[in-house]
Formats: sequence, structure tokens, C-alpha cells
Amino acid sequence: MNIKTDPTIDWAARDARVVHHPHGDVTDPARLVLVRGKGSTLWDADGRDYIDAHAGAWLTQVGHGREELARIAAEQMSTLAHFTIMGDYANIPTIEFCERLIARAPKNMAKVRLMSSGSEADDEALQLVRLYHHKRGQPQRTRILVLRGSFHGRTYGGAELAGGRPGIGDVPNNAIMLTPPLSYHSELFGGDDPTDFCVRELEQTIARVGADNIAAMFGELVMGPAGMIPVPDDYWPRMVAVLKSHGILFVADEVVTAFGRAGAWYTSLDYNLTPDIIVLAKGIASGYVPLGALLLDGNLADVLDGAGGGGSYAGHLMASAIGSANIDIIERENLLEASRLRGKQFLDELGELINLPIVGDVRGRGLMIGVELVSDKATRQSLFDTFPRLKKEIPLFTRRKHGVITAIHGGAVALTPPLVITPQEVSKVADAVGDVLARVNIHTGQID
Repeated sequence: MNIKTDPTIDWAARDARVVHHPHGDVTDPARLVLVRGKGSTLWDADGRDYIDAHAGAWLTQVGHGREELARIAAEQMSTLAHFTIMGDYANIPTIEFCERLIARAPKNMAKVRLMSSGSEADDEALQLVRLYHHKRGQPQRTRILVLRGSFHGRTYGGAELAGGRPGIGDVPNNAIMLTPPLSYHSELFGGDDPTDFCVRELEQTIARVGADNIAAMFGELVMGPAGMIPVPDDYWPRMVAVLKSHGILFVADEVVTAFGRAGAWYTSLDYNLTPDIIVLAKGIASGYVPLGALLLDGNLADVLDGAGGGGSYAGHLMASAIGSANIDIIERENLLEASRLRGKQFLDELGELINLPIVGDVRGRGLMIGVELVSDKATRQSLFDTFPRLKKEIPLFTRRKHGVITAIHGGAVALTPPLVITPQEVSKVADAVGDVLARVNIHTGQID
């Protein structure tokens, strides 16, 4: 379908005047103004179509243009759009939605706290793990274990979990950075097995800091912003066993991985984990409304019963109705299996790219695919350390030449399309990425 807007209107110029873009380039006024989507296809204001291999920040699980979700939103808004769930107020869509989240979760999960975004949910999880220990008479347990290079939101709490970010002021020195299990980067482990190395480092860190000073560990079950990095299968089970033996809570950050993105309702289930908290957002409503949540272990929920937080929009009726309908679509269309199948197809079709001089690793779990780019295969130095401009130029070239929307994260081309992507579309994306990467001159950084 050819969708065009009024050609006399310069939407890009109007955008540049008034919209402040996160990670925007103030020196480049160019904008891709999107106006419509259907399935895994997007259209811009000039009528050009694109395959969406980005899913609008990895979250449009059920694809674009779902009219049934629009109808459900309209019906709920015309009945009752929102009323707070603070105190003793409740509503039916939120009750039903929380029941459905718990029904699909690890068996120890008992309660749901709702909010509006993943960053907000991570921030609240940080507050809750400290409050839990405070209520149990251990207020000194404030320090947090995190993996170096991980991402847990854009709030001030998220900055604290990252060990601070330049220019935002002092951040409490509470985050303890651990070596991430980046199997491709074997230089990190001194010849040891990555999991053995990381478990030993965790035990040594706990002994040095003192378990009685550590509140929790936050972990992305697949490291997304770091470059779509699946961890060794034994990594999280062994790490969590150590944490639990010392009374340290485990917060599974599944903002990206849940709702089929990594091939399961919750990746915690794939690893047989029983986290104390699971952090959710992104695919929880496929981006049709802003929505985030925390799933709480039963014991932790009992200790924290009545704790504040959640925000004004917690338990939003329309958002809950959309969340339930999103679950219906994922189940009805078997999108968990689709994620696994299309992810395997990506890995199969992209696998031969390892022979290109700039490709160091091709990896993924479900529809979280990463193609790591290097300037030196021996040292594994990132291509973007050598040619920083390629971080922008590779996705731009892919989009303009092939009509495929991709992104760069953590030194890798990240492919995270809607779970409804077809086998034919996967092949088109793989061919486009292969063509562009084959054009990159490893010596000059030019795309020929």
C-alpha cells in the first residue's frame, strides 16, 4: 500500500525544530518520518516501505497495525480509561491481566506491581530489594551486583546500576561490577571456562564485600544493549545458586527477553530459575501502550506488602486490557515457537558472514540476533573503536539501499524484528545485512 503525506509539508524540518531526540545527532537534520505499519512492514511519509528488523526498540512482538488492539483500547477508554490502584482501589482488567502474568511465570511468583516503563520498573526493583532487607532488620544490605556493560534503565536508579554516567552528578558507590560471560571474548577469562571464571569471581567478591552488605544482583538473562549476547546455559543457574546460598536476592531483568523475544514467555523458565523479582516491559504490550511490571516472589511480596511506589498510572485499565489481548495474540499465533524458528533461520542464513574480515561473531537467542563487527579478528577489537562513524553509516546504508531498518548495539548489528516476521522477510533482512557488511572496507572504513 502506497502511503504518502502532503508533499508540501517538510515534516523533518518541523521535527528538528521542536523534538529532542534521545541519542539524536544535532549536526544532522535528516529524519525518517514514519506514518504507518502493518506486520513487519513500515511506511514513511514519502510512501517508501521498509522491513522492520528493529521492532521499535525490540518490543513490537505482535507486529504493527493490530486493529483488534485498537478496538480493545477504544472500548476500555469509553468505559473507564483509568483509576488509581493505590490503597484499596481495584479494577477488573488489571486483576485479569496480573492473573495471566502469574499463570505463565515461575511457580514462586505470587504478586504483580505495575508501572509504565522498563526503566521505571528497574528503578522500583532497586528500591524494593533494599526495602526488603531494611524491613527484615538488615538495613546495611544496600550494595548491588551487576554485570559490566549491562543496562537496567534510564532513571537515576538505572545510572546507579551502571556505576554512574558522565555529567549527571554523583552516584552512590553501591554498584559492584562483575565480568560478563561474553563467550566470544575469551580474553576476559584467562583461558578458563567463562562460567567457572564468573562463578569464582562472584564467590570472591562476596567474600571481599561481605554478603551482609549486598542486597541483590541484577542480571539481564540475555544481554541486549551490550550486543544481543546469550550466556552459557549453565551460567545463570550456577550464579543464582551462589546468590541464594548467601541470602542475596536475584532480580531477573527480562525487560527485553520476555514475551517471546528470546523464545519463551520468560527466559527464567528456560533456565529453571526462581528469581525474587522479574522485571518486565517492552513486549508486555508490544508497544501499543507504555507498560511495565514487576513479578514478586511470594515471600518477598509478603514482606513488602503495602509498600508505596507504582506511580499514578499503575494499574491503568486500558494498558491492562491491551496487555491481556497481547498475550492472547502471542498464544493464538504461536509466536513463542515462531521466535525460535525465525531466530534459528537468521543464525543459519547469517552464519556464512563469519568469513567476512569484519565479522567476529554471529549469535542469538530467539529473535535477539547479534552480528559483532571487529577490525581485528585476533584481538577482537570493535570495528566501531576504529571507525566510530560506521555506527551510524551501516544502519543508514542498510535502510536506504535495501529498505531494512536495523540498529547497532554493543559493537554488533542487532536484529530484533517483530515475532510475526515471515521466513521470506528473514531472508531479505539477512541478504541485506550480508550485502552491506561485505561492502565495508576493513582498512578504510568506507562502504563501497
